[in-house]
Amino acid sequence: MSAEELGQMYGRFTDYAWRYEGRDVYTVDGEQERIDAFLRSGVVPRKTRDNNGWIRIVEDVRARGASIGRVRVVGRPVTDYTRFEFAAYPDNIAAGEDVQVLERHQLDRAWDSVPDFWLFDDTTAFVQHFDDAGRFLGAERVDNVAPFHEIRRMLTEPGRTVGAEHYALDSVPQQRRSHVPAPPALHVPSLSH
Repeated sequence: MSAEELGQMYGRFTDYAWRYEGRDVYTVDGEQERIDAFLRSGVVPRKTRDNNGWIRIVEDVRARGASIGRVRVVGRPVTDYTRFEFAAYPDNIAAGEDVQVLERHQLDRAWDSVPDFWLFDDTTAFVQHFDDAGRFLGAERVDNVAPFHEIRRMLTEPGRTVGAEHYALDSVPQQRRSHVPAPPALHVPSLSH
């Protein structure tokens, strides 16, 4: 499966789309200039339906009565990319995305092997592949969604995460919650096959 097929899923699912976002750095073409401007000014230009494709997707999802969200894992020390992303989250949240936060130190070390992924309606999962610098390499559909569904269940238990709107990125770390045990065993497809 390709990134294009993953992109098509945002318009196809009926109940929910949910992402596990576990990296501290993502390298997106054309974004470095905006990150540099943010690091100089502390301001991120406002994202709207008219200037941002993700905001358009989130608003369309919410308009049809479905939900879209993510759990963002935050490592320490906090990276510049993470600061940039958190400065942009208020627009995502205003559009209707549920952004939850979890500190990496709360996760069992086995979580280091869990890739970023999207889960749709308990039926379809796509693993996202990145290189060491955080450049997106592609996405592949997973045959067995059960372990990905279990990861979502584990991370969305009440009290496990903090809503991004209530999370203080610079506090070290006030939002401590309980330890998250090891994830289920995953079969992660590789782009090389």
